[in-house]
Amino acid sequence: MRRLVVVLIACFVFGSVAYAADFPTKPITIIVPAKPGGGFDITSRVAAAGWEKLLGQPMTFAYIPGASTMIGQSRMMNSPADGYTIIMTSILMHAMSVATSEENNKMCGWDKVAFVGNLVADPDVLMVHKDSQWTHAKDWLAHAKKSKKTLTVSTPYPLSVGQLATNVLIRETGINAKGVPFNSGSKSRNALAGKHVDACIGPYCSASVKKAFIRGIGSFTKKKAYPGIWDMPTMTEAAGVPVAALYDSYCFMIKEETLKKAPEAYKKLVATLKQAAETKETKEMAKKTGMENFIEYWSPEECDAYVDDFRKNVWPKYVDVMVKK
Repeated sequence: MRRLVVVLIACFVFGSVAYAADFPTKPITIIVPAKPGGGFDITSRVAAAGWEKLLGQPMTFAYIPGASTMIGQSRMMNSPADGYTIIMTSILMHAMSVATSEENNKMCGWDKVAFVGNLVADPDVLMVHKDSQWTHAKDWLAHAKKSKKTLTVSTPYPLSVGQLATNVLIRETGINAKGVPFNSGSKSRNALAGKHVDACIGPYCSASVKKAFIRGIGSFTKKKAYPGIWDMPTMTEAAGVPVAALYDSYCFMIKEETLKKAPEAYKKLVATLKQAAETKETKEMAKKTGMENFIEYWSPEECDAYVDDFRKNVWPKYVDVMVKK
């Protein structure tokens, strides 16, 4: 009997090792918590172009929009912890979600995820319609300060980096404006393209696909951001006061439980994502989608460090403009 137990344990151990070594043996699902065509979707496809070749299995996309990405997040947390389901989201949206609602953490498991890595760092920008008279954020801010009409600024979601950037800008400059959150980045940009709002704040790269209708006039960065698309000042330069640098950093996350139940699968996903960032296929897809200037790989450790810095140095200063008590 004892020998049988030993044999069974050995079979289980070696079988698990073989399974891990073979990972993946079927397609991997990337949950995109938004509609097709936005930053989450484009980044996922850019990564998958080289990633699936390295993994030897195709990557499929599950579009699950709604509730500031929480519906997609819930779907991932209800999937098996085997490495076959990951989610693409914004690091700061994740950080804000964890910080703002204990109820959401319990419901969606925001605080029970692990980073696989970040592929794109996309700074948020202030945009106006192409027909607008405003070509520089400084002039738009001056107009917004003395405007009797409250200007409307569309943002991707209620709990998005774009909404945070809008609220920060209003506080730091005293402009007469308000953020108008939509339920997707593309809808917020379409609102500006259709002249239904006065401005839009959201991620640079995703917005540049609409450059026939809109233009960026200021970036939430420490230095000028990619003037090859739009030549614009930083918001700090335009406002004359410090304005936080805010990025929609597009990362891949997985259930934290996977690190215990399928550690080799997790390690392989991490290692191959880093390699995928340098593949010919990913670089070609990035160029095709206009993302080549925004590719910036971050390891899981770098993602964690970015979140820690945000929680310690940015969120405490601005939490009250996002969370009404």
